[in-house]
Amino acid sequence: MQKTLSQRDSPSGPAQAGIQTKQLRILSTVLLAFAVAQAGLGSGFLDDGSRVLLTAHTTNAFAVVVLCVLAAVFGLTSRRAGGPGWIFFLPVALVIASVIQLSLGFASIRGGHVFFGVLFLCTVTTYCSYTWRLLPNGRPAAARSDRS
Repeated sequence: MQKTLSQRDSPSGPAQAGIQTKQLRILSTVLLAFAVAQAGLGSGFLDDGSRVLLTAHTTNAFAVVVLCVLAAVFGLTSRRAGGPGWIFFLPVALVIASVIQLSLGFASIRGGHVFFGVLFLCTVTTYCSYTWRLLPNGRPAAARSDRS
């Protein structure tokens, strides 16, 4: 039986799955921290109009986009190793949403930017929560059967 490309190129076994799960958990937690910081920087800018906070908000926005792209890349690797589909498709949706959010911000559409930002933060929170429920073999913790 011929192995697929992903089976030949990547180390297999529980150790590799555990490493991928840890990487996804760390990345999703960092993404959540940056997304929460983004909300704080944005609200601070809206309150006092500080140019420094606007610059920090803009810089952090680009960091959030990069983290979303990294999450999609890590998700693709995990998906190819047999992980669930959401592990790739949700970060891809986050990349698209973060670019839309960035565009709304640069266009100064504040109402849409704030509303979409809240939805984005909720989605990032969901993504982080789901990655922490993920078992090293790619199954969510709720799918585990207890044999007591």
